[in-house]
Amino acid sequence: MVSDVLKLCVVILFVDGLQADTNFLTGANDIIVVKDQDGFLQGTPFSVLFGKKDIWLPRSGHVVSLKVNGEVVPVSMTLNSVGQGYFSTLEMTDTATHTQLEKLNLKMGNNLLEYQVVTASGSRVKADATIFMLNSTQKFVVSDIDGTVTKSNLRGLLLPALGISDWKHPGIVELYSKIQERGYMILYLTSRAIGQSDSTREYLFNLREEGGYRMPVGPVLMQVNSVIDTVKTEVFFTIGPWVRKVIDQDPEVQKIAKLARVKGLFTDNPLYAGYGNQDSDIIAYKALNIDLDRIFRMDESSFITVIGTEQKSNFTQHIDIVNDIYPIN
Repeated sequence: MVSDVLKLCVVILFVDGLQADTNFLTGANDIIVVKDQDGFLQGTPFSVLFGKKDIWLPRSGHVVSLKVNGEVVPVSMTLNSVGQGYFSTLEMTDTATHTQLEKLNLKMGNNLLEYQVVTASGSRVKADATIFMLNSTQKFVVSDIDGTVTKSNLRGLLLPALGISDWKHPGIVELYSKIQERGYMILYLTSRAIGQSDSTREYLFNLREEGGYRMPVGPVLMQVNSVIDTVKTEVFFTIGPWVRKVIDQDPEVQKIAKLARVKGLFTDNPLYAGYGNQDSDIIAYKALNIDLDRIFRMDESSFITVIGTEQKSNFTQHIDIVNDIYPIN
């Protein structure tokens, strides 16, 4: 076991030392857009990455056209040298202005967004995401995926890719469905790489449980990095803190940054509750001022612990008190 860990660490350290572009896969984060009382539109970043699998080097300068609900819109982006999309304004940014958001002709609710690039060879490649146009009173329940929806982190990351789809906590779909019925939107926040966005959404939103329950659709926010970098992060949590030096940035920092962007769209804190399995999840939820009695830690045995009271329950017991935890929104 020790020799296997040492071999793995050698591989990780070698990969970490490479300065080459490791972005192979294409993907995009979902986007949340809110209209304030003055009619001003604000949104989370349009995070999109075109990988070497679809566009070989150089990627810099490729124009990204946008379609919303099947219609071409007069807004475009440009790729940088590692395949990330940016709006060509005075400052290169992945955050759309009010004027740009107005040109998207968004409707309330879910809007299908398609990013498309025509390569130098004439081929067309695309990435899909959803723009959630929400009212200013929407409340979110934040959920990690690996180790929270799934039973553990690294296996939860890898097994669905191998076609093993039942590596989830039994009762998680029913729980989240009943939370959604109370008027809350599930916001999926994960350390998975953005290049896994399509496979992650497919995995999540195809989960079913008895009683006709299906996993609620909600924004999925991934890390804007490569799968290699994400696996390095997951290995750190699997092996232990002595391999921390191979990690470029602590995951709680990235999670806090993403949640802060969502929170900044609203006058009042929209982050009502949070489910996670690791210290990084709990740290992030605390940092965004989620009530400690509404921060819940999952474990591999499918027990849920309330951070504020340290009370522990199984899924059946937790589901039984959903109406008490979540008043109608």
